[in-house]
Amino acid sequence: MIKLDANENPYRPPEALCCRLGEFSRQLDYNRYPDKTYSDLRLALSEYCDWPAELILAGNGSDELILLLLLAYGGPASRMITVQPTFTMYSHYARATGTPAVEMLYRRGENGGLDYPEQEIMAAARENCSGIIFLCSPNNPTGELRSRDWLVKLLERTELPVVVDEAYYEFSGETVMDLLGKYDNLIILRTLSKAFGLAGLRVGYLLSPPAVYQKLEELRSPYNISRYSAGAASILLEAREYYQSCWEKIKCGREFLYRELSRLQGLTVYPSRGNYLLFQTEDKPEIEVYQSLLEREVKIRCWDDLAFFGQALRVSAGRREENELFLSELTEVLKEG
Repeated sequence: MIKLDANENPYRPPEALCCRLGEFSRQLDYNRYPDKTYSDLRLALSEYCDWPAELILAGNGSDELILLLLLAYGGPASRMITVQPTFTMYSHYARATGTPAVEMLYRRGENGGLDYPEQEIMAAARENCSGIIFLCSPNNPTGELRSRDWLVKLLERTELPVVVDEAYYEFSGETVMDLLGKYDNLIILRTLSKAFGLAGLRVGYLLSPPAVYQKLEELRSPYNISRYSAGAASILLEAREYYQSCWEKIKCGREFLYRELSRLQGLTVYPSRGNYLLFQTEDKPEIEVYQSLLEREVKIRCWDDLAFFGQALRVSAGRREENELFLSELTEVLKEG
């Protein structure tokens, strides 16, 4: 099975790094609780992000951090403001915390492109005095970045915390890290699941101003990350040069897929700055395309009713041979009519 459905990094650590992880595993005291401050991991993240370790919160994936944010700033009297479609866990945890969601829809722009509902989000931010705003950049699954100029205006015109989810930062190369010290309501959310291939170990992190950090730290469970996950993440963060080479290959794969998908008749593909591409088919229902590819042992993501789009498909950029096989099988599926 070629697995291109979950925006994962398709490259495993090199053998030398695997050996180091194995040695670390053998020496680990599994019978002891983790260091609840995760000082080594936070120092490694601090070096990587150039942000103070004492203002970095690590979580069991970014999912746990989204939950903590909604526990801190959500609730029945507050509002969770975002767009649709976007990362589903914002709405999932809004429901779990009883936080009403204010969700704006994309619009169809000129030449069939997508327009982000900037003015609607700005208006919702002005109208609600309690709550939190989630902005995914690049957005999953559409792939485009948030406008920096618009984001600055939003931060200046609202006191609500604004979470910029940079889960795919390493593939876009664009960040708003430099704004963190200027705005007390900016929070940056990231993960090691994608770029560093740690999807199976669940390590996310959050960069924030002091007041936000303190509020979330009071809510965090003391042993929320396993000893192995925290230690493995620290080791992999040292292999930045290797992973940067992986990111370049993934970005090349993304551009290759976009170019080739754009050439196929009866298919609309949306440009992306993540490690994935959203596309739709005209002559054959997307769900049928998905099922036909699955029968050919190629797995991508399918939505039967994606907000604004309806049926839609998303493919993650894989290794070169995986990308080529996907395109070959997709071409055959589309020919079937």
